[in-house]
Amino acid sequence: MDKLAAKIYLTGKILELGKTLIYKTEIVAKGKAGAEKFKQVYEGFWDKLEELLEKEKSIDRKWIPDFAEEIGEEVLTEVLKEARKTFDLKVILQQIFDEEKAGNKNIL
Repeated sequence: MDKLAAKIYLTGKILELGKTLIYKTEIVAKGKAGAEKFKQVYEGFWDKLEELLEKEKSIDRKWIPDFAEEIGEEVLTEVLKEARKTFDLKVILQQIFDEEKAGNKNIL
């Protein structure tokens, strides 16, 4: 897996996890204020993403040779470290929330 493919894949995972956590928090913490819910999604986000990626890495895909899987996993780990430093997670999560709310005002 080259670095560009890893970045695209990781970006998709960030957006997917962000949406999932926003909706989950909205359902579980319905009575809380918006700032509290945002904090709940924001805190530990990178650790949750890393945990998700580790679960995916542990899957042995029989049709992919082990050496190819290991190279892809190394690149993915490197890109995740880079993303943690580069991305402004608060802005990303706010944009996801705004986009989902604009799509259906009754949900969020």
